[in-house]
Amino acid sequence: MAKIESFNSIHYSPDAIDEVAKVLCPPYDIIDAKEQEELYQRHPYNYIRLILGKDFAGDAEVENKYKRASGYIEEWLRRSILIQEAQPGIYFYEQVFTLEGKRKTRLGFMALMRLDEEGQNKTIYPHEHTHQAPKEDRFKLMKCVEANLSPIFTIFSDPEKFTHGIFEKKVKPALKPLFDVTDWMGIEHRLWSVNEKALTEEIKEFMKDKDIFIADGHHRYEVAKWFRDYKRQNSQAAFKDSYNYIMTFFTPLEDEGLCVLPTHRLIKNVHFNPESLSSCFLIKEMESKEALVKEMEEKKDEVGVFGLYQNNKFYLLKISEKRECNRFIQEGPKEYKNLDVVILHKVIFDNFLKIQLSQIQYEVNLDTAVASVDQKVHDCLFILNPTKIEQIKSIALGGEVMPQKSTYFYPKLMSGFLIHKF
Repeated sequence: MAKIESFNSIHYSPDAIDEVAKVLCPPYDIIDAKEQEELYQRHPYNYIRLILGKDFAGDAEVENKYKRASGYIEEWLRRSILIQEAQPGIYFYEQVFTLEGKRKTRLGFMALMRLDEEGQNKTIYPHEHTHQAPKEDRFKLMKCVEANLSPIFTIFSDPEKFTHGIFEKKVKPALKPLFDVTDWMGIEHRLWSVNEKALTEEIKEFMKDKDIFIADGHHRYEVAKWFRDYKRQNSQAAFKDSYNYIMTFFTPLEDEGLCVLPTHRLIKNVHFNPESLSSCFLIKEMESKEALVKEMEEKKDEVGVFGLYQNNKFYLLKISEKRECNRFIQEGPKEYKNLDVVILHKVIFDNFLKIQLSQIQYEVNLDTAVASVDQKVHDCLFILNPTKIEQIKSIALGGEVMPQKSTYFYPKLMSGFLIHKF
């Protein structure tokens, strides 16, 4: 059973910060060095200093970006830049955005979610592989700040629209948003604090029989379990129940604003003739990027459809010998073997081209990816259709995990609205 709890969040004081948009930032794992510097310059209290601080010459065990993050939290609390809510709450979070010319709204809520225990019934399902280095980085940060600085992003089934009903009937008409912000990308963010006990108990009761699927935040979820176990082993007497929880955003998988974008694969140090893939794929040269994207959209419900851009030419790749391809995907049920991203990695990357993870760069923006090949930064680009929500659910329930960066939920949750201090 999924167990959620309200919490006394820490957040920026509206009295101290005139333009809240200037102190927010994207999730740490999509920020590059250029954007990190821009965020540092945007505002002296920008949240980047907490989730992705700079490394400085002379940093060591006693002084480093993790220790500085902890110091900023303490200082900002002392100076009332940050304040803590007096009452525990659950926080409804609405994002309004435009995608492909259409205006969309995504609604969910933030609360604490109890971490799964090893050996007990599973209620929280990941769907992507994780890597050691990012987890070690987040673990060092969590040990210093003793807090969740950004929520993980999860989805759950709500076909009766309970979440939207609660919001439209009992939250939106009755409460003023805690934050109402339009960010520098034009995305609107609104956050409501709900601390009426009867209402928070109703939400907790509704969620208790739900399976929870991690959309974004796989590394942070695993690190939260590391941290809990670390605290159990090293300070049993001082162990807090809050170590058992992680700050989480929950949104229904039926929400009309739940958008998944594909993450394309840029490859360096590889040279091949597209016809070398013909034993498993039909290869069709396309006249333009637009023609390729259109045909991929038309074939989005088919298995094993990719785009390829190489040497100023676009190609459509369509699987022709599924049985032959399945020889290279030994593990997993049918649903796993039919995922485009699995076929791309297991069949094309691992078998045909012998591509290592170190040769791959991930890019959501197709125009940016094409330009990288044109500029000879990369040798080719593999273009994907988005993974479907139902595929994510099916794979997670089956106990399988997809390759890294198989999904890109858009828009990202903004970091800087709430902190959960243990």
